[in-house]
Amino acid sequence: MKHQNISNGGNAPRIADYWVVALYNSDSGAIRHLHTVTVFEGGDRVTESEAIERAQELASKAGHDIGQLRHKVSKNFDHGSRPHRIDPKTGEFVAVEIKRRTELQQGRVRS
Repeated sequence: MKHQNISNGGNAPRIADYWVVALYNSDSGAIRHLHTVTVFEGGDRVTESEAIERAQELASKAGHDIGQLRHKVSKNFDHGSRPHRIDPKTGEFVAVEIKRRTELQQGRVRS
């Protein structure tokens, strides 16, 4: 008997709002904690200040000194799903390329 893989996403709720909150080192731009908030249609509204407050609360619980970190907020899904840093001069998200372990071990750079 041949098996078929059949999948269906069904009737997923639509996304009504999305927040990305990055807590970062202002000198280097390194993101130390990243928090995302996804609100679905019919869900409770989350304000920007609530998203920031929750990010700081969770970062503190994770051991970060939030007094030493700045925050940057975005509505761009890519900022919360791929590696980024914050440019210290512009304060904007900048994509970061992550090298593969094999490239690091062999000293190769991906083109």
